[in-house]
Amino acid sequence: MSDYLDANNEELLKDFFSEAEQQYETLESNILVIENDPSNHDAIDEIFRAAHTLKGGSATVEMTELSSFCHDVEDLLDALRSNAVQVTEPIVDTLLSSLDTIKAMLDARSSGSVYQEDVSEIVNKIKSFIPQKSGKKKASVSVPSGMVGAAKPAAANSAPAKQAAPAADNGMPPVKPLSDNEFNELKQACPQGSKLWYVNVTFDESNPMNSVG
Repeated sequence: MSDYLDANNEELLKDFFSEAEQQYETLESNILVIENDPSNHDAIDEIFRAAHTLKGGSATVEMTELSSFCHDVEDLLDALRSNAVQVTEPIVDTLLSSLDTIKAMLDARSSGSVYQEDVSEIVNKIKSFIPQKSGKKKASVSVPSGMVGAAKPAAANSAPAKQAAPAADNGMPPVKPLSDNEFNELKQACPQGSKLWYVNVTFDESNPMNSVG
């Protein structure tokens, strides 16, 4: 069913397909909701969470084609839930087409093969609705003129925290920074002023995720 298939992972794959079916149903039912009620933000949030869960689950069981496609869908959904894009009929049609592609990818994997159709057209369609970011701009903060002198040392002291984390003593690679989506999710989930800890967990690549499930 997957490149990930072996005796140890059989149960995890069964769990994945069971969970994927539930997430697919959540996607389908809530896309139909926003088709009739484009301003229903609860439904948009449900669609986003389902796509995010499906993306993570498929990555865990090494279904890269599904994980990559769900990532593209998730980007559009993130734009919708942040009100950067409004729900329109063409967007709903594209989400329904995306749902068909997700179903085909799951069906292919469950039958022991990998979905081979070209998805570039639907992916480009998805991306066409997402506002393009005009370069990576540094966030600017308005500082009263009397504080400018005091602000410079603080910026210097905080600079090392913005650098990529160095390799650990055990030779592991630097910690990967959070994506914009992940950072925004954390901000929304945590009360203002909360302290967050970033934990880097590394698994044995020769036996991926067998102890998880």
